[in-house]
Amino acid sequence: MAEQADTISTPKMPGRGTALLYAVTLIAIFGVLMSEFFVAYQLLANHPTHAPGLIKETYAAMLLGVAVLVAQAVLVYVGLLRPVRENSLEIARLKNSLDQHCHHDELTKVLNRMAFDQMIVRELESLKRYGATFSGIMVDVDGFRAVNESLGYEAGDQLLYELAQLLKQHIRKADCLFRWRSGRFLILAAGIEAEKAALFAEKLRELVGRHSFRQGARLTVTLGAAQAEAQDTPETFVSRVKTALSLAKDKARASGT
Repeated sequence: MAEQADTISTPKMPGRGTALLYAVTLIAIFGVLMSEFFVAYQLLANHPTHAPGLIKETYAAMLLGVAVLVAQAVLVYVGLLRPVRENSLEIARLKNSLDQHCHHDELTKVLNRMAFDQMIVRELESLKRYGATFSGIMVDVDGFRAVNESLGYEAGDQLLYELAQLLKQHIRKADCLFRWRSGRFLILAAGIEAEKAALFAEKLRELVGRHSFRQGARLTVTLGAAQAEAQDTPETFVSRVKTALSLAKDKARASGT
């Protein structure tokens, strides 16, 4: 469940197969040319009545053939293969850029709901087939509307970005962080059950509470955790995580924190 979408992998060199085939063809033609020269040279060298200048002429013809072959290779590469490869690389770059845009939240730079919708289906299938346990942890910024009203929406956006990066730095590499909506995030925590997920959530809550954000702002968050079950659908899983968050909020209000 590693957050592979957070990094743009270097694409494989497009057009490499065509270039390789062309190079192999050139080498084969060069080999045939050298073989023909070798055969001609042996025939002339072993023939007692050959003209003295034929070997030199054969050698010159072989060099001319090699020169023509090299010139052809350069022209084909410059005129055809290189533009095709450059165009393919540009297409691959644009595809990666589009993928990043589609699967990452523009503000916080973490994964978005579209990425979650795709990933949760795979993770639930792995849970059903292989028992790959995971839990969901929903993070909600307390009073985020009031934060926006007091500091301004631009400052609120900056705080959300900082919070997302803080969470991202302190979850495991196997975990995934998603921007859910407004001041809410969701973490898919791989390989842990409900009890450990709750402990993990508490550590994150304390981490955010201790952190000093820009402009000296302080944020508190409420977190709810729930373990995925084999019979879950994406909708029921998310519903149980939201329920866990609501219960955590009710508990916090009851205790006056």
